[in-house]
Amino acid sequence: MTFSVTEEERSNGALAAEKIALITSEISTRGFAVVTGLISPQTCELLLTSVLEDAQRVRALGKTTAHEEHTGRGHLQLGLRRFAPYVRSDLVANPLIEHVVAAMLGPAAWLGFYNGNVNLPGSTYQPLHYDRPFSWRTKEKAERDGESWPPPTTTLSCSVALTDLTENNGATEIYPGTHLETAVTDWPLGERISNHPDLIERWGPPARMIVPTGAICFRDPRMWHRGVPNPSDQTRPMIGLTYHAQRCRQWRGRLVKNLAAADMEKVLQDPALRVLDDGALGDGRLVFEESARDAFTATDNPHEINRNVRFVDEPLKVNHFLDAHLIGGARVVKDHVISPDA
Repeated sequence: MTFSVTEEERSNGALAAEKIALITSEISTRGFAVVTGLISPQTCELLLTSVLEDAQRVRALGKTTAHEEHTGRGHLQLGLRRFAPYVRSDLVANPLIEHVVAAMLGPAAWLGFYNGNVNLPGSTYQPLHYDRPFSWRTKEKAERDGESWPPPTTTLSCSVALTDLTENNGATEIYPGTHLETAVTDWPLGERISNHPDLIERWGPPARMIVPTGAICFRDPRMWHRGVPNPSDQTRPMIGLTYHAQRCRQWRGRLVKNLAAADMEKVLQDPALRVLDDGALGDGRLVFEESARDAFTATDNPHEINRNVRFVDEPLKVNHFLDAHLIGGARVVKDHVISPDA
């Protein structure tokens, strides 16, 4: 089911009650829902041009990226420019997007990932995978925390279409409903879905994530999916934003068990703090250049989403090509060299 935004909803900064209920039901039961008309044509055109230019710069290096080697050739996790005019309020501070996020994850959910996802012509298949594990691995643990089984998601992915995503340009393959497959909670770390053909058959056949220009596919990241070959001669750009529930205190969006009382007090007092990979507390905000500040502050925040950003000013710059999966989501540099091979 695809949902569209009305002008009244756009003016109100909120979706109609019956519509938001249907959207959250679709995500909870099928694993995804597509909402059209969220991103302006002007934003799509500007970001489309920038993503295509940056993808060309990456490919001009003449080597595969680390992400390609891990997943599949031609599939780029491509950093997005983190300076004006390329950071847009209808993407990073859109009350309608944030309404869906708040309805799924609760108030004070926070933006934890902001990046490009590009499928180049001549790409290969990725392994079938899911992006996030279950936050509760047993029924007993979920019930102990007052959750149902299968448990709800604590993370929401937003796949933004800068141009039409279709089978003709390599739209992502998805297995609706697999976000509820609890068999994965018993798998060892690194287990491949491909080792379980019985489950793949049970949940098949797959569908495609068809998303028109300016629309967003809101997706439970536990749903099985994979990048597929792009049979066209055009690069397929997409943007990925990921939000986490407030109770996900770790900077990658994971639940943290047994956080010391003193540390919990610090985290509650300072929303910038997250638990880092080594267990220490640190600044878990995404980094942008000062020129992008207006994009995050241009709109009200009626749904109480934590936009979770910090800004750096001259002489510092942000090399958006680097470190998308590391804290901050990009690398702060002093030499003004913004390059994929820095």
